[in-house]
Amino acid sequence: MLHPGYVRYFEAGIRALAEAGHAVHVAFEISREKLNESEVAARLATLTPLVTCGPAPDRAESVRDFLVRGDRTATRAGQPERPGGVEAAWSSLATTVRLMEDYLHFFEPAFAGATALRSRAEKRLPRIYRPIVRGAAGMGRGARYLLARGLQLTERLIPTSRAIDAFLKQQAPDVVLVTPLVELGSQQVDYVKSARRMGVRSALSVASWDNLTSKGLIRVTPDHVVVWNEAQRTEASTLHHVPPERVVTTGAQLFDEWFDAWPSRTRDVFCREVGLDPWRPFLLYVGSSSFIAPDEVPFVERWLSRLRRAPSEAVRAMGVLVRPHPANSRQWRAFDPASFPQVSLWPAVDAEPNGHQARRDYMDSLWHCSAVVGINTSAQIEAAIVGRPVFTVRDPGFAHAQDGTLHFRHLVDGGGPVQVADTLEAHVAQLGQFLDWGQELPGPAREFVHRFVRPHGLDRPAAPIFASTVAELCALPRPAPKRDPWWVLALRPLGLLKAFVAHLLAEDRPLWVYALRPFLAAGVWLMAAAHGPGAGWLAIARLAWKRVRRAGWRVWYETSRAAELLVGRVRKLMVRGLRHAGRVARRVVGRQA
Repeated sequence: MLHPGYVRYFEAGIRALAEAGHAVHVAFEISREKLNESEVAARLATLTPLVTCGPAPDRAESVRDFLVRGDRTATRAGQPERPGGVEAAWSSLATTVRLMEDYLHFFEPAFAGATALRSRAEKRLPRIYRPIVRGAAGMGRGARYLLARGLQLTERLIPTSRAIDAFLKQQAPDVVLVTPLVELGSQQVDYVKSARRMGVRSALSVASWDNLTSKGLIRVTPDHVVVWNEAQRTEASTLHHVPPERVVTTGAQLFDEWFDAWPSRTRDVFCREVGLDPWRPFLLYVGSSSFIAPDEVPFVERWLSRLRRAPSEAVRAMGVLVRPHPANSRQWRAFDPASFPQVSLWPAVDAEPNGHQARRDYMDSLWHCSAVVGINTSAQIEAAIVGRPVFTVRDPGFAHAQDGTLHFRHLVDGGGPVQVADTLEAHVAQLGQFLDWGQELPGPAREFVHRFVRPHGLDRPAAPIFASTVAELCALPRPAPKRDPWWVLALRPLGLLKAFVAHLLAEDRPLWVYALRPFLAAGVWLMAAAHGPGAGWLAIARLAWKRVRRAGWRVWYETSRAAELLVGRVRKLMVRGLRHAGRVARRVVGRQA
C-alpha cells in the first residue's frame, strides 16, 4: 500500500483473509499522519497474529540501507550490491519515465475535457520534460504512440530494485497485491517487476471508484487486476490496455458495512446534539476532497443563501448539516454557520476522522437526514446504499471536478443515483419538489448499487468474495520467472547513461547543476516560443496574472468575511442592548405602577 490510509479500503477483505487462515503482511511505502492513519494500521495489526504490518523498501536504497532500516533479511551470500548512487540514478529515471507516461496518458481522446487532471500530471513532471510530451501530443496520434513506445522501452531497460527483490525473498509470498499502483510516478511498478522476475503472481487491487480514471497509467500490467464492477473492467481494458481475461470483479468491500448500517442514537437525540431542530427535516451537505473542491466554502455560502430565498417554504425552513471532507476540512475554519438559520457544521474541523465513534457519527448523519447534497464524492454512493435521495448542482467553479472527470459520469449518467441540476435555481426547484410533495425524483438507486457496488448480488458482501478471489490466485500454479531478454541486457548501459542524466536533472543536486539550470530553462522557454510568437513570455504573463488574481480573490474573501463577522457582532450587540433597554423600561414602568 502507498500509505496506511489505504487500509480502510481493504480492512474488511484483509479480515476475511485472516479468518480463512491466510497470513497477510501489509507493507507501506510511506508513513502518513495527515488523518492519523497510523492508528488505522495499528488497529489492523491487532486483529489477529496472521496480519502483520511494516515498512516497504524504497527502490532508491541499497540492500544494506534496507537491512539497516529494520528489515533483517539478507540476499544470498556473495551477491554483490549496487552502489547507492546507481540505485538513485535508476530511481530518478524510473520516476521521470513514469511521470512522462502519466502526463501523456491524459492527452488521449478519452480525457479531452480533463484539463485539471492533465494539469495535475504536468505539475508533477520536471519542467524540462514537459515540452517533449506536449510536442508529441500536439503532433497527433502517431507521435503519441511513438513517444509511448519509447517510454515503454526505457521502462524495460530499468532493472529491478535489489532492495525490493530482497524484501520479496524475505516474505516469500504466494501472491503480491499492490494498491493503488496508478499514483503519478508510482514506484509500485517495481514490485510488479520484481514479482515477475522471481516467478511470483501479482495483482492490482483497485482501491476506489475513481482510481482507474483520475490517477496515472498502469505502466506494467500485473498478472491480474481486481476491480469492483463491469464499469471498472471496461476502464481497465480501454484506458489501461489490460487484457479482459486478467480482470476479476469482486464488488466494493469498502461499502459492506453500509448494508447493515443502523443508527446508534435516535433522530431526536442526534439533532439536538448537532444543533438542529428535531421537528424539521434536514439536508446533509457532504464535502469533497481538496482536488475536487479547493474553494468549497464560498459555494456553500451561496448555496445556503439561495436555499433561504427559495420559493418553497419547506426549503426555506429546513435544516442543513454541513459535513466537511476529512482531508479538506481546514478551509472550513472560515465558515460561520451562525450566519444562517438552522445550519450546523459538524463534526468539528479538528475532529478525529478514523475512530470508531467518527464512523458511527457519519452513519447517523446519513441515516437521519432527508436527502444528501454534494459536489463529487464517494459519500454520494454511501447515501444511495442507505436509500437517501442524492442531489448535486453543476457549478463553473467545479467544472474540472464534475464534467471534467470520468468518474463523475458514474453518478449522473446511465441510471446513476445523483439528481443533477445545471443551475442553483433548478437545484432549489428539485429540492422543493421533493420536500413539498414527498416524491422521490426519478433515479434507480438500487439498480446502481447492485451494478456498481455489489454486482454479485445485493445480499452478498464483497469482502468474502474478495478474499476467495485472492485465495484462488494463491492456489494457481506459480508463473515461470521472467528474465530480461538479451537485447534488454545489451541496451541497459544506454539506459544507465540516461539514468545518470535524469539523476543530474533531479532536485538536490550539486552547485554546478544549479548553475546550469538557468541556461536549461532558457532553452525550454525558447522551445516554447518556437510554437508561436511570444509563447514563452505569454506563458509567464498568464502565470503571473493567475497568481495575482488568486491573491486578490483571497484578500477580497478574507476582507468580506471579516466585515460580515464584524457586522454580525455589531448586530448582536445592538439586539442585546435593545433587549436590555426594554427590560429596564418594563421595570421602571412596573415600579411607577
